[in-house]
Amino acid sequence: MNRAFITLYFFIVASVVLIGWGLNQFWESVAPEQEPTAETQALFQLIEQNLLAQQPHPIASYSQSAQQLSQQLHLSLELLPLDDLAQSAAMQELRAGKILAARSNGDIIWYKRLAQTDQVVMLNIPLSDDSESPFYRLLLIVFYLAIALAIYLWVWPLSRDSKKLESQTRNLGKDGVPETLKISPTSTLYPLAQAFNHMAQRLRELIASHREMTNAVSHELRTPLARMKFALAMIEEEKLTDKDRRQLRSVEQDIAEMESLISALLAYAGFEQKTQQLKQTSGFMRDLVDELQVRFARQGSLLHQRNLQLDVLDTTHNAEFICEWKLIETVLQNFIGNAARYAKTRIRIELMQTASEYMIAVEDDGAGIPADKRERVFESFVRLYHEEQSEQTTGSATGGFGLGLAIVKRIMQWHGGSAQFVEPEVLGGARALIRWPKTSS
Repeated sequence: MNRAFITLYFFIVASVVLIGWGLNQFWESVAPEQEPTAETQALFQLIEQNLLAQQPHPIASYSQSAQQLSQQLHLSLELLPLDDLAQSAAMQELRAGKILAARSNGDIIWYKRLAQTDQVVMLNIPLSDDSESPFYRLLLIVFYLAIALAIYLWVWPLSRDSKKLESQTRNLGKDGVPETLKISPTSTLYPLAQAFNHMAQRLRELIASHREMTNAVSHELRTPLARMKFALAMIEEEKLTDKDRRQLRSVEQDIAEMESLISALLAYAGFEQKTQQLKQTSGFMRDLVDELQVRFARQGSLLHQRNLQLDVLDTTHNAEFICEWKLIETVLQNFIGNAARYAKTRIRIELMQTASEYMIAVEDDGAGIPADKRERVFESFVRLYHEEQSEQTTGSATGGFGLGLAIVKRIMQWHGGSAQFVEPEVLGGARALIRWPKTSS
């Protein structure tokens, strides 16, 4: 940005100097002739009356009287013979009694023929303020407009390139990274654009590396896991002791958790790399919640294994919601699944709407989440295990890998909304709230 400051500074200074000098030269060449004011004409009348009061007098007497009058009036006053002036149109005007003016060293010199004589009164008066002239004011306005135009011509390319940079930052490419920013090398923002492009390229490489590593590790782990499952299935359990059977069950459980982790990793990577536009349609959220209840019952989920009561409060009176339904279904599955792990007896789902947004809350009667950790639970691979609380509710440590809520957060960001844990209102446990703005389908 030092380059931008230096170029702007010198550009403004050069513009002020050049434009000011040019307009000053123009003013000097076309400045209107000074016209005698009423005060100047009255002054000449007074001088004539004093000089002619003692007629007839010789020329020398006029000169002496002019000197005395000059001292009395504190003015530079002289008498010149009319013949001393060049024979010109100005001389003819003087003979006709006109008052003429000439500029000299910041002063204006007035000439007028003394009536009934061949003498010319030369009166030196400081130059009047040109700022009172309408033409001078017009030139002053032109000066400021020219400075404004010069600054605009410098700032406009900078503003144009800044908007281009902002647009590129907002509009992500297919890989989730801004496209290469193309700016002229002469632009003030060219160094910044180069740094931006370098950053985008580095991000693109990191994302590609992360994607390849996640996919490779996840897929490569499936093969040895499949062999382990096959080997375990081939073991004849009737020949095993009770201790061996317990160890076998433990190994099978570990393999199942590893498969679940791989599936979660692939799902999370897929959500991280999702770039297509949301296809939001209208529908009834209560129907989706009812369908999830049936699905949980059919799959024998933790919700029904523990005989938890699931209440649904629809304050919208079955109004329509607009969203990407498959994604919101994923959000509700995560929230209800988490609530089922920690709830004691009840889970409550609330469907709400305001004039500008949709809202869904899932609350349980479990131990809840400490206020200082409610933001952190939405980070990737973060699991808040409270062994004492979980043993009181489920008898074992809760499952999961800390990716579900990270996926929920990303989905709500795509909808232009948010996901958060807030203070409980009814059941006293954890209360998850999602909200997103209303849009047209």
